[in-house]
Amino acid sequence: MKHLKLLLFTILVTTAVFAQAQGKIAYINSQELLVLLPEYKDANTQLSGYAKEFETQYQVYAAEYQKLVNEIQGDPTLSEVAREAKIQDALMLEQRIQQYEQEINDKIEAKKAELFKPIITSVTETIKTVAKENGYTYVIDNSLAILILAPEGDDILPLVKKKLNIL
Repeated sequence: MKHLKLLLFTILVTTAVFAQAQGKIAYINSQELLVLLPEYKDANTQLSGYAKEFETQYQVYAAEYQKLVNEIQGDPTLSEVAREAKIQDALMLEQRIQQYEQEINDKIEAKKAELFKPIITSVTETIKTVAKENGYTYVIDNSLAILILAPEGDDILPLVKKKLNIL
């Protein structure tokens, strides 16, 4: 009987200590917050404009490629040597287009990081400040949809919006 009482007492103390150690939990939907920020909207606009700069050259390459393909398929009078030369030209152009696409994607990703990193850093710091001011030990970002189960917590999105002067 003494062992049972000791075991129950140990379980109760452990549970209480563990609950105390967990601290106060909050959650926030960072994606919902970001789309409300004017800086985020401006960055999206800048990124779209930057991406469109590459679109014209891409369309030129695509039209040139399509023209070559049409010549190869549509001209039965082409000699075998001329057809092979045009096929090689088309393959080289296809490789150039793929390389250009990769360069475009790399440049757009770099621009995206350049534009959004300061915004995300600022928002993260604001979330940390709000969490500390309100006594939260943990803040879970529920927009990432990674956490399957978590303890109950408070939504601090309204507090962060207030801190950022977003109505």
